[in-house]
Amino acid sequence: MKAWVKRCTVPVVSLLFLMGAQLLGAETMRLTLEEAIGLGLQNSTALKAKAVSVYSAEAGVKSAKASYYPSVSTTATYTHFFEQPAMDLGFGSAYTAASDPISLSVDVRQSVFTWGKINNAVKLAEDGADLAKLDLGEEQRKLIIEIKKAFYGYILAKEVLAVQEETLMHKKEALDVTRKRFSAGLSPEYEVLSAESDVENFNPTVISAYNRLRFTLLAVMDLLGIEGDGEFDIELIGSLTPEFFEPEKKQLIDGAMSNKYEIRQFQRNTALQRTRQEITKAANKPVVGAFANYMLTSGFDTSTGDNKYWGEDSWDGNLTIGISVTMPLSALFPWSKETADIAKGELDIENLDLQLSSVKSGIRLNIENLVLKIEEEWAKIGSGKKGIELAQKLYDSALQRYKNGLISSMELKDAQIGLNNAKLGYLQAVYNHKIALFDLMNAVGVDDFKDQL
Repeated sequence: MKAWVKRCTVPVVSLLFLMGAQLLGAETMRLTLEEAIGLGLQNSTALKAKAVSVYSAEAGVKSAKASYYPSVSTTATYTHFFEQPAMDLGFGSAYTAASDPISLSVDVRQSVFTWGKINNAVKLAEDGADLAKLDLGEEQRKLIIEIKKAFYGYILAKEVLAVQEETLMHKKEALDVTRKRFSAGLSPEYEVLSAESDVENFNPTVISAYNRLRFTLLAVMDLLGIEGDGEFDIELIGSLTPEFFEPEKKQLIDGAMSNKYEIRQFQRNTALQRTRQEITKAANKPVVGAFANYMLTSGFDTSTGDNKYWGEDSWDGNLTIGISVTMPLSALFPWSKETADIAKGELDIENLDLQLSSVKSGIRLNIENLVLKIEEEWAKIGSGKKGIELAQKLYDSALQRYKNGLISSMELKDAQIGLNNAKLGYLQAVYNHKIALFDLMNAVGVDDFKDQL
């Protein structure tokens, strides 16, 4: 809990500072990845709900520990007899009870020996609190990963838009060259019409890229809890640059066995089930308790029946102290519910152990698959860099040759498309590599590989 509060509070304080300054001076709020994560953690209703669950579970621990201490209760009773009881003595009558008696009592009860029922109940509550904290941590981790994915989805869309706008600029540049060549009588009118058509046909591609950018921004804003009410614009600051990571499968798998939510959840649930099993086994054993009661009862005059509330002999006190032993005999029978619950509990524990083994196997396989995916995308990044260099040289050469009338507009268009595809392919490879890294973080159960493995 403290780590979560610290993690989301520090960035948000600086973020609110930044937002205030930007909103006063401009209408655009610019967020880095770290600031976006801080804002998302601060605004998440799911995290707030998980935090409330933690507080509730911690209160449950205090409630369970209260069973260690004696319970004290007081009772005050007032009774009115419409016909006051009296006994005939032959020579007169005597009253056997007051007409309006008052009694005050204090009861103290303390469990002495419960065969571990109280200890196990406390342990059950503590395990429940640990599980609630685990749920909170996992909700936070998942949100951070989702924000990272959405953030880089926006960065990808922004850089794709830049590539498409650059390609459109190249096409307009080619159109300008074609018009000049036509004016000089070096190109037919068909070349001009073809270049104009090429520009107009590419405009929808740029528009689609711009709309994609807006959509990805809305996805980020949704994760950050920001409503698109038009009061200010959001711009995410970052770049889609390759981040080298050399996976070590053994280290990753070992980390997953320690960090992965599903594994820790199964371990906690198994611990909870074992504690419940101990409580169930203790159900057929005697419970020893101690009790004490002190009662004060108002007095009365036996000859007149008048109530006596005041005076030194008006009240009579009685102290009772004892020990109780409770033995649930029915729990000893082989057909009892307790016996059946014990057998069921053992089977439930065995089932959880088998499920955990299956989960661990699936996690190992997923990590191995993602490691291969990361290596594949990194290789594509290296190839994509070289592809861009070659495509750029081909385009520059084609443009110069086209200006000199050595190639046709179709050949220049092919060079434009080649450069466009090379840049888009490289960006997609970098993005895929980042997404594979985030998926690997999910598989290991962390939100960052730095200082966590």
